[in-house]
Amino acid sequence: MGRLNKKKQHSARLAANRDSKKQNAERRKKEQSGWFDIPKAEITPEIKRHLQLLKLRDVLDPKRFYKKDELKELPTHFQIGTIIDGPADPPSNRLTRKEKKRSVVDQLLADEEAKTYYRRKFLEIQEAKQSGGKKFYKRLRNKQKPSWQKGF
Repeated sequence: MGRLNKKKQHSARLAANRDSKKQNAERRKKEQSGWFDIPKAEITPEIKRHLQLLKLRDVLDPKRFYKKDELKELPTHFQIGTIIDGPADPPSNRLTRKEKKRSVVDQLLADEEAKTYYRRKFLEIQEAKQSGGKKFYKRLRNKQKPSWQKGF
């Protein structure tokens, strides 16, 4: 009688495992349907750079406001595409064929105004980072000296 009871328990556990496997498969399908069947993307180094650039876009343009990015890590489900200008878009917002580049990074680096802004900001940051060192204080003291005494 004890052996029969153990067999029933064993078969019940197997049935429960089968059911849980089915439930896991269904749950995975549901999770993916939440992404509207967008497949999980493979993140290459190039794509990773593009995603980081999009994450830091609020730093790139001082005149533009973007909502705070709440994601701590890079997304797993995404697709990359090309934005096509629609007829409703104002002509001032459209890029000319010459201005359109292969990627967002290329487009940003091609813009001369943006380049000068990035350079200026980079130098400001570098100056702030280097402050407090020996060279910084020497330069400060040299600035405070009269012009005839500088260089000594």
